[in-house]
Amino acid sequence: MERFKVSGDDLRNFYNENISLARVFSDIESDLRHTNQVVCRYIVNGLEVAEADEARFSTVTLEQIETLEYLTENSRDLTGIVLRGWIEAMPELIQQTENLAKRMRAQGLSGLLKSIHDLVHNCEFLIDSAMTIKETMGDQFFGASPLDWGKTEAESKRTVLEALRALENKDFVLLADVLEYDLNNVLQMWLDHLKVLEKSLNGEYTGNQFDSEQARSHSMGRKRIAN
Repeated sequence: MERFKVSGDDLRNFYNENISLARVFSDIESDLRHTNQVVCRYIVNGLEVAEADEARFSTVTLEQIETLEYLTENSRDLTGIVLRGWIEAMPELIQQTENLAKRMRAQGLSGLLKSIHDLVHNCEFLIDSAMTIKETMGDQFFGASPLDWGKTEAESKRTVLEALRALENKDFVLLADVLEYDLNNVLQMWLDHLKVLEKSLNGEYTGNQFDSEQARSHSMGRKRIAN
């Protein structure tokens, strides 16, 4: 993790107008993308900005700024951590799905509603995470993949909707079938995708390299400081 700091005077001299921090945040994040970095945290006038408060702080104008600091992380490292986490968690999620389907056939929906809702939520979270990973990594990683991403995405959405409809209709027989066969098949498809993406991230697929463009000069006067 790296930490940068820029003074309010440097910001005002750079922009030569009293703009809001929203513009500064956007420019910083755009600049960092060229070196595969992302902002983890902003610190305004010595006050750490929580993610939930970013929108409120983004309306602050430069005339109110004494110092702006921000911590950055390599996006490849973060993506690799997320990928590895899902790859390790997926077999357990698949096993939980199988177990839940068996319990449902034995006892119906009684006492299982929370487990079902949690499972569907986890699957939706998985899909959202996978889409974010795809956006972060870029399309260059998918040309060499032997797997059909679009098919997996469409099948995932269809399966989740079918599970929700069966749950709404209290059709536990259909729901058990959807979980054990369709959903587990989708989870296995995602696991295969994530393994391919991890190999791509590690450079095991020829031609799938991250943009290696050199960092641009920090023209707005920011300085790297010690952690």
